[in-house]
Formats: sequence, C-alpha cells, structure tokens
Amino acid sequence: MNSNQEASELNFDAQQITYYQGDHQRRTETRTGVLWAVIPYTTPELTEAALRHAGACTDLNVHVSLVDIQVVPFPRPIDEPTINKEFSQRRLHDLFAKSGLPGRTDVLYTRDWLEAFRHVLEPQSLVILAAKKRWWRTREEKLARALLKAGHQVMLLHI
Repeated sequence: MNSNQEASELNFDAQQITYYQGDHQRRTETRTGVLWAVIPYTTPELTEAALRHAGACTDLNVHVSLVDIQVVPFPRPIDEPTINKEFSQRRLHDLFAKSGLPGRTDVLYTRDWLEAFRHVLEPQSLVILAAKKRWWRTREEKLARALLKAGHQVMLLHI
C-alpha cells in the first residue's frame, strides 16, 4: 500500500467494510461556505457527467467526495477484492484529477453495495448521481431512491 493512503476497517451489523482513502484529504474543521457533495462511482461516463455537473457550480465552493464502493463476493475474504486495489485507486484518482475539483477519493470494499452507502454517508449528505434514461429503473435510480428514503439529498441527472 502506498504511504499516502490510509487504510482502516469499519464494522457494522456483522458486515465489514475495508476503507482506502486517496490523496485528497477532507479537512476535519468545518469551514463555512463549503458545500460537500458525494459522487458515487458507477461507470466512467456517468461519473464524469456527475463531476462536470458539480464543477458547474463554481460560485457555491463545491468540494467533492468521489466514492467507489466495490462488492466482494462472499467466498473471498473482504481484504482480497476481485479487482486489483491499485487499479481501482488509480482509476478513481485519474478520473477525479481530470475534473479539477477540490475534494477526496475513497475506495470501499463491502459485501452489500446499498448498505455500504447507507452507513458511510454522513446524515443529510448531498449525493450527485448520473443515470442513463431508460424505461426501466436503473441501478443508479434504485440507489437514488434508497438514499432519498434514508434522508439524503439526491440530485439525479438523466443523460
């Protein structure tokens, strides 16, 4: 693991999440005038669209937390994901660096994708999601609905 990345484990409801934090650190002090937005990584195209949308709000002083939650199947240990950890972190960091926005990147490994979002997000978080327009409900739309029910503020962009 690189020296600029920190790893810790979060346990909840008999499930385990392994957490890797990228180069961009979220400050612990609360600064007035900063709007934190969470953008879940779904696909490169949809995530890039959500980052462009967050970047359009320049006068709001938006800081972005780009989160990639990856599901590790049950037979495998949680600390041995099916995708290379360095690849996941580099992919997320490169996508975030193209946006030029201030913020941080996080890669999380868990057993349940939806439960991880419910427990990782701070109360009443602003979440920006992009989804393709389909006549059936997409994975992103299901996530948006679940996060709305959990009390978060969700911006769903249909592209």
